Amino acid sequence: MNFKIFLGFAFFLFGSEALSGLQLKRIEKRSYHEFHSSMDLALKMSKDKDEVIRVGVRKRDKLLNLLERITRQKKRDTKAIEQGNVGQDAVEPEELSAAKSLQLQAERMRLEAERMDAELTLTKIAKLEQGLTQAKAKGKPVHDMQSQLKELQAKLRGINSGQTSAKIQEPLSNASALTNDKSLNIGFDEALALVQESPEFMKRVVSDVVESDVSMNISQIALQLNSVKSRDTSSLSKRKLSYTQDDIDEKIRKIEHDIETDPYPQQILDLVGRNLTQLALFSLELDDYMKSSTNNDLNLTPDEPKLNDLFSLDDSTEQTSLDRSIDSLYPKCMRREDLVEPTMLQVRSLIANVLPNAKFVSNSKAEKVLGGYVIRGHHKWDTGEDLINAIDAELAKENLGDKMTVLYSPDFTVFSGIEENDGEFDLFAGEQPAPILYVTAPDFCVDRKRVPLAITSALGLATSWYLSVYPFLLNPSVARRVEEQLALADASMSYDLDWLTDLSTPLFLSFVGIQVIHEVAHSLVATKYGMNTTFPAFVPSLITGTTSSVTTFKEPPKTKEAMFDFAVAGPLAGMVSSIIAIGIGSQLTATSDPSTLPSLPIEILRQSSVGGGIIDSVLKGSLYVPDGATMTGILISLHPIAVAGYMGLVVNALSLLPIGTTDGGRIAMTWFGRPSKLVVGNLFMTSLLLTGLLGSDLFLFYFSFVIAFQTGNEIACRDETQEIQSWRVGVAVAAYCLSFLSLVPIQ
Repeated sequence: MNFKIFLGFAFFLFGSEALSGLQLKRIEKRSYHEFHSSMDLALKMSKDKDEVIRVGVRKRDKLLNLLERITRQKKRDTKAIEQGNVGQDAVEPEELSAAKSLQLQAERMRLEAERMDAELTLTKIAKLEQGLTQAKAKGKPVHDMQSQLKELQAKLRGINSGQTSAKIQEPLSNASALTNDKSLNIGFDEALALVQESPEFMKRVVSDVVESDVSMNISQIALQLNSVKSRDTSSLSKRKLSYTQDDIDEKIRKIEHDIETDPYPQQILDLVGRNLTQLALFSLELDDYMKSSTNNDLNLTPDEPKLNDLFSLDDSTEQTSLDRSIDSLYPKCMRREDLVEPTMLQVRSLIANVLPNAKFVSNSKAEKVLGGYVIRGHHKWDTGEDLINAIDAELAKENLGDKMTVLYSPDFTVFSGIEENDGEFDLFAGEQPAPILYVTAPDFCVDRKRVPLAITSALGLATSWYLSVYPFLLNPSVARRVEEQLALADASMSYDLDWLTDLSTPLFLSFVGIQVIHEVAHSLVATKYGMNTTFPAFVPSLITGTTSSVTTFKEPPKTKEAMFDFAVAGPLAGMVSSIIAIGIGSQLTATSDPSTLPSLPIEILRQSSVGGGIIDSVLKGSLYVPDGATMTGILISLHPIAVAGYMGLVVNALSLLPIGTTDGGRIAMTWFGRPSKLVVGNLFMTSLLLTGLLGSDLFLFYFSFVIAFQTGNEIACRDETQEIQSWRVGVAVAAYCLSFLSLVPIQ
């Protein structure tokens, strides 16, 4: 970014020579480390470091060349006075000196008037821009305000508002002479001309370097420059430009676009008083100022140090450890390319206007991180939820609600130091750092399309119907009847399979009903907490009918408790209804005709300690296998409701595993926190994979499903600082135990 390049060559321009100037004793006392850090920061923010070097050296050399000549001339004049050899060229006549004094006084008055007028114009522009934003938000007419703003901007540029082409002021006639003639007698007038023709941003930097107040006029700055001691170098001429309204508007649009991903340094924002128009003017001046400096190549002399040697810059573009920690802790949907992160100006407005009214006291500047900004501080509310509600209310007043999402989170930046500490990290450390505000893009939740969801659910219902028919085909009696009907069909004779549909419909409806109960429980909790969720999608599976029913958030939940209740309600409701269905179906099995019932291999029924245990307790000894006996080929006939309950129990138990963004993963995240949940989830994923590779197709298929669609962490809650209550921890333990027992085989 252009202003970051300017910041770099500004430091390089005045840094080393300022340390030896007689008028810079205060700067001389500054530590080398401070100068090193400032230059290092400027160059790291620049996209073209070679350009920083070239432009910085040229501009530095031009000014220092002039100042050295002024110093040499003053020495010659002083020596002539001491020797009594005072000539016309050494000391001015008294009349000429008095005339110059009057001329300077008049010039000071004129420049002071111009400065005050410019400051008043900038103030009016700032107020008009603020009023224009508020008027647009309220739908009021803005034509008159826009006209006034354009007139003031044109006045600030020094041209008429109706002018459409840029005027270029030619370089001073003696500019090249100042560059090439080292013996020229240069005095105050030339120093005044040099400062006067400089762009506004350069005047401010020069005034700071010579230890003068920024409000000093050009004559005072030139007088200060006259006393700075430097060395002789080369120089470069320049010209000053003014710009049209279209130029300024285009530059403002570019600044607003660039600042979203690459914020301006604090020094630049302070320099322009956060005025976009002034920032655009400075940026335009800098563009032309640098373009005029790119025609000549820079050749460093042998004694000129290389910049990388001075500052040991690291040009690595690899992702930082902090970025990697954010990338792992939060889902990728929060950093989608189509998201528009809040700009630095919007974040500064948040800090200045919103947070104080929301009783949040920030104690640091906004820190740019992956996906947004971090703000540190403390609040005066009882809970983080109260703070978020207050911030949302103030954001709405400032018309910033649709520009950002503010999250109150544990300080995730501490995890960026794990790599530097040889990977050592205590998952359950007692003392934790203070929470932070994570300001990120609005609407970061994935808005899943209805058509793909509908297609997925249709496939899920199709595989559920397949699951309803297949167990009947395992019953030898039913299988023979089906073969007879298929033989009739092959012979082009009348056949009837409606009876098979009649038999499988209760199983299908019972199984789908259990999944619906799961989703209804989710929906009730979502309604209680005001959550906005997507319509559930039934993911197909040829093993269990459906792999899972997936429901995602359209908006981030307010608290971890809300997410916990939402996540645990569905699987628990599904498992309880499945257990009831197994019990009822087992009772009905005893009074039903075995030749019309679906059958399942005994190996499958013994894969669940809970489901198989209920069946074996109702149908005494039905799942008993003597020691050493083989289970291959043994089929158990069960009522359709019992089969539906058994498969529903397995599906809901899988969804409770603490992995990915499943319901079990959400529960683990609210209980353990984001980083610890990742560790726990990875352990369970490894166990799931190993179990699948050792012979369980069910676990291997579910592992593949999670890796493909539900890996990582769930989206952020608005407040993740409040721990869940102890009774909820008890519910989580009970849910995980029930899930574990439902997936562990009978011993």
